[in-house]
Amino acid sequence: MTSQKNTKNTRKYYLLYLMLFVFMCFTAFYPFIAEGKSFIWGAGVEDGLSQHFESLAYWGHYLRELVGNIASGHLSLPMWNMSLGYGGDILSTLNYYAIGDPLNLLYIFVPVKHTEIMYNFMILLRMFLAGAAFMAYGRKMNKNNFAVVLGALVYVFCGFTFRSGLRHPFFINPMIYFPLLCLGVEKIFKKERPYLFIVITAVASMSNFYFLYMLTIFTVIYALIRFYQYYTKERLKNFFVLLRNFAGYYILGVALSAVILLPAVDGFLGNGRGGGQIHNLIAYPFKYYILFLENFVGYGNSGQSTNVGFIPIAGIVVLFLMYSRRMKHKKYKMAFVGCIVFLALPVFGYIFNGFSYVTNRWSFAFTFIIALLVAEMYPRLFHMSKRQIIGILVGISIYNLIIKVAELSKPEVFKNDGAYIAGIFLFLFYLVFLFFQWKGMDDKHMVTRIAVAVLVVASIGVHGFYRFGDGGRYYAGEFLNSGEALKAIQSEENKRLKKQTGEQLVRVHDEGQRFHNYGLLDGLYTVSAYYSIIPKETMEAVKSYETLGMQYADKYHGLDLRQGLLSLASVKYITVPKDQKLEGYRLLDETEESRVYENPYALPFGYTYDAWISQKKYDTMNGAEREQAMLKCAVLEDEVKGLKKQSSLAAQTEDKILSGKHSTSVNKAGKSKEYRLKLDPEKDHYIYIKNLHYSPLTKNKSNIGEIALKGKKGNRGIDVTDGSEEHHIYIQDKMSSYYFGRHDYLMKISDSGKLKFQFPSTGTYKVDEVSLISVKPQDMKKEMKNRKRNSLKNISYKNNVFTGEITTKKTKLLCIPIPYSKGWSAEVDGEKQQIIKTNGMYMGLILKPGEHEITLRYRTPWLVPGAAVSSMAGFIFIIYIAIMRKKRGVV
Repeated sequence: MTSQKNTKNTRKYYLLYLMLFVFMCFTAFYPFIAEGKSFIWGAGVEDGLSQHFESLAYWGHYLRELVGNIASGHLSLPMWNMSLGYGGDILSTLNYYAIGDPLNLLYIFVPVKHTEIMYNFMILLRMFLAGAAFMAYGRKMNKNNFAVVLGALVYVFCGFTFRSGLRHPFFINPMIYFPLLCLGVEKIFKKERPYLFIVITAVASMSNFYFLYMLTIFTVIYALIRFYQYYTKERLKNFFVLLRNFAGYYILGVALSAVILLPAVDGFLGNGRGGGQIHNLIAYPFKYYILFLENFVGYGNSGQSTNVGFIPIAGIVVLFLMYSRRMKHKKYKMAFVGCIVFLALPVFGYIFNGFSYVTNRWSFAFTFIIALLVAEMYPRLFHMSKRQIIGILVGISIYNLIIKVAELSKPEVFKNDGAYIAGIFLFLFYLVFLFFQWKGMDDKHMVTRIAVAVLVVASIGVHGFYRFGDGGRYYAGEFLNSGEALKAIQSEENKRLKKQTGEQLVRVHDEGQRFHNYGLLDGLYTVSAYYSIIPKETMEAVKSYETLGMQYADKYHGLDLRQGLLSLASVKYITVPKDQKLEGYRLLDETEESRVYENPYALPFGYTYDAWISQKKYDTMNGAEREQAMLKCAVLEDEVKGLKKQSSLAAQTEDKILSGKHSTSVNKAGKSKEYRLKLDPEKDHYIYIKNLHYSPLTKNKSNIGEIALKGKKGNRGIDVTDGSEEHHIYIQDKMSSYYFGRHDYLMKISDSGKLKFQFPSTGTYKVDEVSLISVKPQDMKKEMKNRKRNSLKNISYKNNVFTGEITTKKTKLLCIPIPYSKGWSAEVDGEKQQIIKTNGMYMGLILKPGEHEITLRYRTPWLVPGAAVSSMAGFIFIIYIAIMRKKRGVV
């Protein structure tokens, strides 16, 4: 009878949570509904569209195709996709966004055209599950039922979800896993079954190893805190016994996920993206601390991914805790203060982010602490001591005073009308609790619950208005309009390029496409990509070209329409905006928006060299020289027998220094510098900027106080006007988390001879040299024809297998412009042959004179060992469950 009553009670409070969750979603996200916005972050940036949305749409298609193949008796597991940038491993590239998360298996039921609806729904589902997970934990800890519901709502409707979770849906996952891991820890301490801990560890490991690292740290911290509460005697002995048990359960959980985890980690270890150089791990800019206080229950952001923005009841709870003298509350104070210290010092953001760069994406754990405080303290808010009544009032007053003083001192930095409204809600919550305490009513009265629930729903509606609405920060404006996502990715230009390619194995490029991963859903092979996991070889090779289209290590767009590079990458068809014309290309089609061109010099997916230069020699050249070098000979790391080593190259470029080593100090944004050049119209011309460094400090350091307050802002690059054309030079200074060591830039210019460099960011710009480089197009065309003369025929790529045929009259190196990876294996005429890394990122094979059949096969690295480990772990887990059931007398 008691069990039935408890079950009924549980259902009642989960139903209450569901009802309040729905109401609060409507009130919080009403600006999205009113403005006709989706949850796809991509209006101003592209992460939500290019990375998350497109990956999930592709994943659903991939699963349906896989099931279809199995049903028809053709067991085929695609492991490599040529549309992932220059080509990439499916699992290691998309694990970050789609593969591994069990929830994303639901995308199998949704066709690509309905992915947007599913995407929106899945964000809300993740939010709901995060709250449900917190409720499961809270009930296990015997917290007040209604208080647990409030805690769950505080946990879900917060700055972390509204900021990071909407931008990157998988950021909500650790909010689901962490309460369940803590619940699993509690079960182990209580000598209950460890299954939950093992399973959630496995799921977290498969979903995203990035957050697994953070989850592991905070689960260990939680377990250590709880250990000292569970064990007061023989702690040392019990500690090592529990350490053994926890380690075993954790390792088993990780091992269960190995089939996905090991390939994903291997991809990460070979990743080209790295963090910026760390200069200050002691303190953040002063602005950060003020914004943290202002937005603790406010509607803005503090920076460094520190997104608090809690429902104001959380502010009352924290103040109540600070003025509490109960010994029981000491552990909560320590947890809260510990998190505040972690958030206050950059060194912890650096440590918790895997020693990569400073960010507080771990703050989902802080949100859990705040929600737990609400669940614990809520019933006591109706029984405040005199000290707490006065203390909370003083705290609210200080909060509002800080907001006012900050705004008066620096209105352009701290003006935030929403913060005043948050202060008003703090006071309203305070008055409500004070009123009910005066009336002698506590948390068990229905009227108190209704009043608090109404205030919570109202406060989150106001939060949504000021954060998302056009009356506040209009964060919703950064998201795509409903129905726009697929149109942006599957553009008309895509259709036209697809029509031209037909069944050919060629690459294409859309110069006017803003979204980098535009080829994935349409099966187009491109030279653009924006994924967090990019092979280091690809990144280094693209970086060596010194193109302006490379913004970050993991974000590059095209090849600046440099025909030599395009030809080497087998780019045959190109679209450009209507007002842009290409010389040396064949016009195939044009509309009011764009033109389609064919590159007549595009090389097939297999061309040969009979000479080579060393990578070391290549590295001494500038981007234009490197392009010319690769057209003439292969770039290799080691000597290869049978190929001629090109010790020196005849000058293919003409260089003219425009200015030597100098620095430009920009005290006011918008400063410009102009060049007038006499150019030969028969040649291609480039501006080469060597060793460009940027410092936010001006020469006289007059802005040092501003930097101390606001921090070192990201540089907005350099805008270049070239006659009627516009260029942009992306600059990442060493303080940026996106810094990847780039300082050299090569900019292709028109024949106008009029260049204007404009500096949107204040600071100091230092360069070693600015020079004009000229190249004869006919020399390039001659080398492109030479490469094409002895090339691969009958080329095919299907089901992880690349094949082709070629005849050579002498020893040659066959360059296959597919990214080099240890997952590829090669056969020449049925015999295995070593693959040589060629031209920085491509694959090469040595061919002796004669007719040859070429076969390359791909298998995801560590997939088979991972599958073996997962199978063994699964077998052990099943045996363990059987033994436990037998011990308990179930079997």
